[in-house]
Parts: sequence; C-alpha cells; structure tokens
Amino acid sequence: MKSQKFTIVLSIFLAAVMLLAACSPAATPVATEVPPTEAPAVTEAPVTTEAPVITEAPATSKPEPITIQFWDGLGAPDNAEMQALVQQFNQENTDGITVVDTELDWNTLYSKILLDFKAGNPPDVVTLQQTDILEEKGLGIIQPIDDLYKSVNIDPNDFMETAWNGAQIDGVQYAIPIDVHPIVLYINTDLYKAAGLDPNAPPTNMDEFLNAAQKLTDKAKGVYGFGFGYNGGLPFRVWMSLVWQHKNGAILTPDGTKAAFNSPEGIESLQFLHDLVYKYGVTPQGEQDIDTDFKQGKVAMVIEGPWEMADFDTVNGLNYITAEMPVFYDQKATWANSHTIAFPITNNPDKTMAAMKFAKFLIDHNFDWTKNTGHQPVLKSVMNSDAFKALTNWQPIAASVSFAHFYPAIPHEWEVFGRQPTSPFVIMMESVMLDKATPKEAIATAESTINDILSK
Repeated sequence: MKSQKFTIVLSIFLAAVMLLAACSPAATPVATEVPPTEAPAVTEAPVTTEAPVITEAPATSKPEPITIQFWDGLGAPDNAEMQALVQQFNQENTDGITVVDTELDWNTLYSKILLDFKAGNPPDVVTLQQTDILEEKGLGIIQPIDDLYKSVNIDPNDFMETAWNGAQIDGVQYAIPIDVHPIVLYINTDLYKAAGLDPNAPPTNMDEFLNAAQKLTDKAKGVYGFGFGYNGGLPFRVWMSLVWQHKNGAILTPDGTKAAFNSPEGIESLQFLHDLVYKYGVTPQGEQDIDTDFKQGKVAMVIEGPWEMADFDTVNGLNYITAEMPVFYDQKATWANSHTIAFPITNNPDKTMAAMKFAKFLIDHNFDWTKNTGHQPVLKSVMNSDAFKALTNWQPIAASVSFAHFYPAIPHEWEVFGRQPTSPFVIMMESVMLDKATPKEAIATAESTINDILSK
C-alpha cells in the first residue's frame, strides 16, 4: 500500500516536472546555445519569413539602363502631347528605357538627319511624314521593320489600310503610322449664327461656301468670311485639294517624273483662291496668320488641319465646329498626310528594339494621341470605340479620310513639297495671293522649277 502510494506520488511529481518544463519559456537556449546570427528570435515570426519579396529583384536581375534619342518634327500644339507621352513611357516602362525627345522643325529635321547619319550619329527613332518615307529609304537612312514590329506584337490588321500600307515600300514596312490628318473646314458658330446662317448646315459646295463667306464678311467690323494666308505649306495644300476635286486634276504625272498641274484644273483652282481676296472680297489681303485671326474672331471660317483643335480649344469663348471640305468642283477630295515613327540604321540592335517598344507604347495610347491632338486615329479599334465616337468635332475628320489625297511619293519629296520659303509651291502661292503674278504665270514658273528637281 505504501509502495502504491509512493508510486502514485512519484508519477504525479514527474508529470508536474514535465508540465513545468513544457510551459517554461525557452530563455536559456536562446541565450546560451543559439547565436543570434544562426537563429535570431525574429526569424520565428511569420512576417519575417515572408519577407523575401525584397530580394526578388536583385540589382543583377534589373534590365541594363538604355537611353535612346528621339527626334520629332511635331510643332505646337502636337509637341505638348508627345512630350507628355514620352514622360509617361519613361516613368512606366520596366525595361530600363529612357527616351530623350529632341524637338526640331521639319525643315531642320530633314536636313540634320542626313548630316548626322553621314557623320555616324543618327537618332534611334524619328518622326516622318508618310510621304517622306520613300526619300529617307532612298538615302539609306531608315531600316525595314517587318521582324521588329512583330516582335512587340503590333497588329497590322488593326490599322487603317491607308495608313499602314502608306508606310510600305514594295510591300516592306518602313515605319509605324500613328495618325492621319486631312484638312477640313472650321466654322465659328457664333459668327455663323449672327449672320443668319445655320451651323448645322455647313457649306457643301462652291455656291454655298461663297454665299456664307459673303454674309459673314463685315469689313466695318473687321470681320471676313474666310481666312486664307499666303505663306507656309497650308495654302498650297488647299490649292492641291481643289485640283484633286477636278475629275482630271493631278499634281504630277502617274510615274512621278514630271509636273502635271500646269493645266486648266490647276489654273482654275488657283484663280478661285486669288478671287476670294481680289474679286469677292471675303478674305483679307496679305493675311499672315489665319489661326490667330480665327481665334480672335476676325475670320469666320478657315481650312486647317486637325492639329489646330488643341490650340483653338484653349481660347475661352471660341465656339466652333468642323466640317468636311466643301466640294468646290466635281468630286470630294482633300489633302492629308500621316505622322509615322521610323527607325534609322544605327547598327545598335538593342537601341532599335528599345525604340520599337516605345513605338508600341504610342500605338497602345493611340486614343490619347487622338483626343489630345485632334488627329485621326490609325487603329480601327479606336475608331469604332464609343469614346472616339463621342468626340463630335473628330467625326468630319474621320469621314474625310476616305477621300483624302497624299502627296505623290517621289525621291525628292521635301524639295518639291516642303513648306520652306524656297519651296516652289510656297513661292507660287505667295506670288499669286500677294497679286505679284497671275495664276498662269506662277504655275508656269513652279512647273519649270519642279521639272528641274524631278530630272535629277
């Protein structure tokens, strides 16, 4: 009996000892047996064991930083949106790419890119007008990109054929289009209403246009129905639009080797523009800045590119609409071009690939470019979106693409169709609109100069 009691007591004692041992904190082993570097107490906490995320991107796994040089000829207000997109790309891309955007006017860009290419220092990516691609390819400056655009998943099937195919030479892709920009009619709706006209019924032909321009003209108040300048590229683009509106109107022969505009269609179109000033009196003489005049309400209508919407929208109280170019002659036609992204030959495939990734970013943001510049989008998915269809003033521009004409693609494109003061078409328009030469005389002079250029 005593033995049984002793056994029971002993069992209870041992159980108590084991229980106390189990409940006691493991202070002694931490202090004397486990060095902090091997098993620190903090590693037992779940938070610290889940923290390896900080080691998922060690310095050795980060992409090597790469900087690419981007030259763009985009003037105001387009350049503001391109600057914003470049900044956004630099912040968001995870490939370590930094785009340095250098803004140049088109005249400087086309001369500088040739000089720098010959010196072995071309940019990595550049904006080109679609009609300049053939000349830059002929000079050996830009490279084909069929394999490159496929590597970043740019889908040509989502592009308007006019834009995508226009950046090809003999079926080979040389640039990525980002917009199309036909010229259209702008109407100051307040002035239109004040003249007793309905802005919901813009002029569609020559008679309606002249009727509206005459009603809108109030010289006593310094207001003219239509603004039309004499310098730069826009005047001769309007003239070309009128030439193309004739059934047989042409600027160059089909093979692009001779001028074709010294014709009844060419002369009639230029005479009409001259008459707006000197016969009908609906356009100011010697007008230099139609955009400023439109913003200030000095002219009620202008023919301009979609790029001007961003500028016009900054003017408080300026209410306007866009409309298709009126059909002054036989058929619908208007001038257009397309901004594209091209890739000079640099012999640096890493930078070329980085430049293509930047181009892909611009395509992915085609709606942003469209909305903030006024240009027509190149992607069908954007054009068919509800967001784009809600942009009222963009719709006449979109409709104009179907009857838009581009400059003929020729090797000396910039020398013939450039907007510089020495351009034969700039000289032609200036001499007529300032009444220094008749349309017939000015066209003959331009024809001779252009044939000399084309014969080189």
